[in-house]
Amino acid sequence: MRNQIKVVLFLFIAAAFIPVNVKNANAIPAFTRQHKTECSTCHTIYPELNEYGEAFQKNSYVKKSEPIAKEPVAGNDIAGVGDPELLAKLKAQAATGGEKSKGEEPKDKGNEALWLAGIPELIPVSFRATQNIVFNNDAGDDHKFDFDTRTLALNAGGAFRDMFGFYASYFLTSHAEREADVDKLHELFLQWRNVLDTPFNIKFGRFEPKLNLWKSNNKITTASTLAPLSYGVAGFYPFRFTQTSSQDAIEANAILWKRLFVAGGIVDRDGQDRKEGYGHISLKIGGSDLLGNEPEMDLDNESIFDYLAVTFGGFGYVGRNTPDDTASPIKNRFYRAGGDMDLQYKRLRLKVSGVHGWDENPDYTSTASERNSVVIGSEAEYYMGSPINAAALFRYEYLDDGQGITRSYVPAIVYTPIQNVKLSLEYRYEDAAIIKRIALLGATFCF
Repeated sequence: MRNQIKVVLFLFIAAAFIPVNVKNANAIPAFTRQHKTECSTCHTIYPELNEYGEAFQKNSYVKKSEPIAKEPVAGNDIAGVGDPELLAKLKAQAATGGEKSKGEEPKDKGNEALWLAGIPELIPVSFRATQNIVFNNDAGDDHKFDFDTRTLALNAGGAFRDMFGFYASYFLTSHAEREADVDKLHELFLQWRNVLDTPFNIKFGRFEPKLNLWKSNNKITTASTLAPLSYGVAGFYPFRFTQTSSQDAIEANAILWKRLFVAGGIVDRDGQDRKEGYGHISLKIGGSDLLGNEPEMDLDNESIFDYLAVTFGGFGYVGRNTPDDTASPIKNRFYRAGGDMDLQYKRLRLKVSGVHGWDENPDYTSTASERNSVVIGSEAEYYMGSPINAAALFRYEYLDDGQGITRSYVPAIVYTPIQNVKLSLEYRYEDAAIIKRIALLGATFCF
């Protein structure tokens, strides 16, 4: 009995073994350095994005520009009092002969030679490190204590003027390198904004196809993410499909009427001689729009709707798996279809996601055996805010992969003593054929 108590206590002060998801393209301090703003501008607890962060990401890492003046200003002399920064902008505008023409770039370019070449003045590179203490009481090699669960990733991102956005994430080292499912280059893509003066953008390279409302990194927990995003049925790496795995693809996306986001793309997956396709649509109601514009509020007549924002999304993906496309005649055609909801009210955030899957021959047998899968995940998160700067989370997951049902209950708490350092404690209870009780203590920092 005494030994059991010691084990339980240790789980809550150290960590138990859990497969750590290293395939995360986390937010990078390069954006903070470039735009001279805090991490909290785009994040609640990094790397989870808030409304402005979502808009910044969807707009290819281009900061929304504020209008300088409503009317042209003539002459070179401006008098008056008020906001000194605005007054300086007005004087600079007057010196150039009036209001800037439509489509003209902002006048404040810093190093103009670099600006004309489209090269960022600051090198947009950052690093992210994650360190975990691991305890696995049931380790096969009796190696119960393991401190060698770490990752170090290089991230880069930004924009070339306002025409192209780019992002890259590369794992310099990882404890999972000895496993077969590690791809060091997680993302490397370029997005051409507003092609030919249309609202559509073209994104191409290696990235997570736009399916769910959230990317794999848009979470406050260190290890696991919502099951609908990460579950897979058939095949093995690199042929096993999950919604958070990065793919070589080309995608067209657009923000329409400021609150509707659409995306569709073609995927060229490793080991397959056929292309795959996907589509996504989402609608945001309330809160700031998808361009980052804040809603108008009547402070004299506040209501619940002044602080409520709800986003609904849906997606579909059609593809095919095969163990060896050149030698094996066995194929597995599959599809995934799902929907999400993201509700934010003040410091409370609710996420709900569900996906239905169908696989024609997931076991790669000579006689095909179809399999249907259903996965549902829900998550409630409350951000405590200053001066605590912590968040509490509870997640419930239901997974039916066609062979068995697993229910998971995940409470977690996350604390950020400063904005670029995060400590998290996560406990996971899985109710399946074998009950698993696991925990994880992690530390993540970026610079």
